[in-house]
Amino acid sequence: MMKIALLGYGKMGREVEQTALERNHEIALTIDVENADWHPSEIEGIDAAIEFSTPGSACENILK
Repeated sequence: MMKIALLGYGKMGREVEQTALERNHEIALTIDVENADWHPSEIEGIDAAIEFSTPGSACENILK
């Protein structure tokens, strides 16, 4: 089982979530417009972060 962070929770993020859950992975963190000011410490212990946000926030998310 992997712990996954989804950075962007639009159509694609929801599809990835569904597939991950079907394969018994855990969505440990979801970043969206409501919590876009997240702190890098929030991804500690997460195995993979998948970026599906907007082009304007993707670079900042990746740098975090």
